Amino acid sequence: MGTSTTIQAAPNAKAPEQAGQSSQNGAERRRRRRAKISAQVHVRVVNSSEPFEEVCMTVDVSRDGLLFTSKLSNYWKGQLLEVIFPFSSLAGAINQGQPAEVVRIVPQPAGKFGVAVQFASAKSERKASASKPASTITQVRASDARESVVLAIEPDPKGAESMRHMLEQDGYTVIAVPSAQAALEILRNTVPSVFIAEVEAEDMSGHDLCVIIKRSERLAKVPVILMTRSAQPADYATSHELGAIVCMAKPFKPERLQQVVRMVAPPPAMRTLGGIRTEAQ
Repeated sequence: MGTSTTIQAAPNAKAPEQAGQSSQNGAERRRRRRAKISAQVHVRVVNSSEPFEEVCMTVDVSRDGLLFTSKLSNYWKGQLLEVIFPFSSLAGAINQGQPAEVVRIVPQPAGKFGVAVQFASAKSERKASASKPASTITQVRASDARESVVLAIEPDPKGAESMRHMLEQDGYTVIAVPSAQAALEILRNTVPSVFIAEVEAEDMSGHDLCVIIKRSERLAKVPVILMTRSAQPADYATSHELGAIVCMAKPFKPERLQQVVRMVAPPPAMRTLGGIRTEAQ
């Protein structure tokens, strides 16, 4: 009778199904931290023998970084980039770049690639939060508040109050109105820092409002954030064609809107101090 040999797995080794489950759980955690946001992103490679730059579209965005699609295969893990998000080609637009690093490449259909990047500021903020007091928001002067107005159409009183509470913590003055007509009345005398509307608004669509704003010489440079409940590619494409700088798919966590508003129009409470962006922890 032959000798039977039993081979034991190493204590730290994972079974294939366990490894696969762990990978799926990791992907699910990343998905929950992101929000479906469509916006232009300008990417410039800074540590390559053949530097290049391009304008792409984001797939989703998280607090720490974003995922965009590209037709180029020039990206690799660990590559250093300068990222402008959201990016606008309009004259006079504030396009401020920030350093980022490629952390993942995801092959996609039609020869495209999904490129996941992490903002360098994300690591700095974690380090700063460990050594700073609970609140590092600087005092906001009344003049600063007037220059940081967010005008939003939100018919739900609870939603409006939640938005107001969240954004006012950053130093914005938030004007939340229930209808497009009310927003148009405000726009007669106010040039907001950011305008927020929903594509499927009842009395006037967000697309129509975007057209009105962009055709006005006085309001043309106001960044428009549109939200959509359908999340169809056509909605994103139309929103950008009409001049919206960002289009977000609903539902999303309130913190995601706060993050996008901060990127579009940095508020007084997010000033740079010693090279590190400060905010309430």
